[in-house]
Formats: sequence, structure tokens, C-alpha cells
Amino acid sequence: MKKKTNPTLKQIAELSGFSQASVSMILNKKTGASFSQETIRLVMAAAEQLGYSKVKNPSLKIPLTGKSIVAVLCPNITNPYYSTLVQSIEQSAFQKNFQIITLNTYRSPDIEARNLEALQEYRISGIVYAMPPQAPLALEKASKQIPIVLMGDKGAVFNIDTVEMDNYGAGVLIAKHLIELGHKHVAYVSTTLDAANNMRIRRLKGLEETFRSECPGSSVLVLSRNIVPNEELNDLFIEHHIGYDFAKEGLKDRKITAFVAVNDMVAYGVIDAVVAEKFQIPRDYSVCGFDNIFPSRLSPIALTTVDNFIIDKGRNAFDILYGRMSGVIDSQLVPHTITRVEYSPRLVVRGSTARAREISI
Repeated sequence: MKKKTNPTLKQIAELSGFSQASVSMILNKKTGASFSQETIRLVMAAAEQLGYSKVKNPSLKIPLTGKSIVAVLCPNITNPYYSTLVQSIEQSAFQKNFQIITLNTYRSPDIEARNLEALQEYRISGIVYAMPPQAPLALEKASKQIPIVLMGDKGAVFNIDTVEMDNYGAGVLIAKHLIELGHKHVAYVSTTLDAANNMRIRRLKGLEETFRSECPGSSVLVLSRNIVPNEELNDLFIEHHIGYDFAKEGLKDRKITAFVAVNDMVAYGVIDAVVAEKFQIPRDYSVCGFDNIFPSRLSPIALTTVDNFIIDKGRNAFDILYGRMSGVIDSQLVPHTITRVEYSPRLVVRGSTARAREISI
């Protein structure tokens, strides 16, 4: 008589309709994994139907060496904003004996979706999104299998734990600062402005609406270009180049006395273009950015910018994720509860802004 053997991971996965990774975590009661009661019921029912025994079965294990793993998805690590954010997440992760892996998406929905699919096939404990998602449907699917925390904008629509910044308020702070210095005509320089990059639009709206309401006769010239993922992948300095090229264009309008860049990296390109044209900052033009990355405090032109609390947000994001992974925040017990942490923007005034020059046209 042939000895009965335990079913394989693949067989249970095919019968239940869930991934092999999910089946393995449920059957082995993986610490940090979070599944709905219905998912657990279906997997256990399939296992029982196939004659699964609770005796350890090596075929139901996915080998994993080292510490538990958390993935961080970010557009790139060329911008110090993201490299600082990743390291701050890693600082908290190491304290809890977790290992971080970083995956760059270059803001490609296809790359992002492929990364999420791959992470679901391995024993990843959790995911931190360092940017707004470009593949929301893939995110929604993955969030049902793996704990996820987003870094986003105030009022994000995703029903997922989020650490967010009030980007509209950040735009308001910059506008009020420039208005107090007598600037009436400014240029906003940005990479792609679309719904998938809503934080950039929110910064612009805060800027525009504040100038409109508090500075009669003012204007905000918007200079932007869509950046496709392949460009971001192949050009390490794409943000600097955008700032440089559009500042050259903005300098043709003699009414403009200040440039507001969508982030500090773009602002560096603006500064280089202004200096290349033999103008002085801040005597001839003021320049502002957003993020307050480390190089922005350096000489010779320290940048006026909005603090994004990068280190605090990164640590906070991992702490929330750890709560989900460890069961302190139990999504099965409170499935309709999410955590949102909001950081209020803070203006950091440095040497790149001053009183507006007299306009002579």
C-alpha cells in the first residue's frame, strides 16, 4: 500500500486560489503576516481537503536566510531625499532585527506592479512606499496580503496606513515668505505634474492661491515637463537638468524675481542656471525649494526650503509597519481602522531669498 504524503505547497495554492507564499505563511503561522479570516479559512479548507498534516513538511517552506525582510519602494536613490528616507527606515528596522531591501521604480507603473507581484511571492514581512503609488490597483491587491505603509500627501485617498505631509500648506508657507519680501511675479519649476504626482500639484496650488488672495496683480508662471520612467532611469541628474533648463526659460521674463522649485534637487538646477547667466542670488533672484535635504544647508548658497521631516517620517513609517507586522495593530481585529500621521510643514529661511529687486522692463 502506497504511503500517503502531504500535499505540496503548489497543490494547496492552486486549490485555494492564493499564492504559494501566502499559503506557506498561513500554514506555518508566519509571525508578522496579516491575512483576513476568510483567506485563512479558504487556505485551511484546501489543505484539509488535500489531506495536509500539521507535521512539518519541507516542501511547504520557502527558504529564507537572515533577518526578516521589509521592502522599501522608491523612485530612485539619486535624490538625497530618498536615500535619507531609506536610511532612516533602516535605522528603525535594525533595532527590531529586520533587514531592508530597496527597489527603485523610476515612477513606472509596470515596474512598480512587477515589484509588488514579486514581493508577494517571497516571505516579505512588509512594505514601505516612499512615494505615492503609480500602480494603485496592484497596491490594493498587495495590501490584502502584506502590511504596507505609504508616504503621501495630506488627505490621501488610499485606505492604507499613511505618514503624510501637508504639501498645500508647504506651498502657502513659501508664498507668504516671498510676498513678505516684496515678490509679485514668480516661476514654479517642476517635473511631471499629474494626478499620480499629486504632492507637486498641491504645492503649486498652495503657492498660486496664496499669491492670488494676498498679492493683487501677482502671477505664477508654471514651467514643467513630463518625465517618462526611462528618462528617470537613464539620467541620474534629470531633476537638476529640469531646473536648469526651465530657469533659463524663466529668466527671459524680466518680471520674474523669484523661482520656486518643486524640490531641492530641481532648485539646485535653477541656482546653477541663474549663476551661469551672471546673475546673483538673492540680489537678482530668490530661489526656494521643498524637502530640506542635507546639501541645502551648505555654502556658498544655502537654500531656503520647507522641512519635510525626512528622518522622522521614515522612522515613524517603520514603527507603524512594525505594529502591523507584530500584531500590535491587528488588521484582522480592526479591519476598517487605519493609521494616519500628518507632519506640518516648517519653513527654513536661508541665504537664497531676499527682498525683491526693482523691476525694470
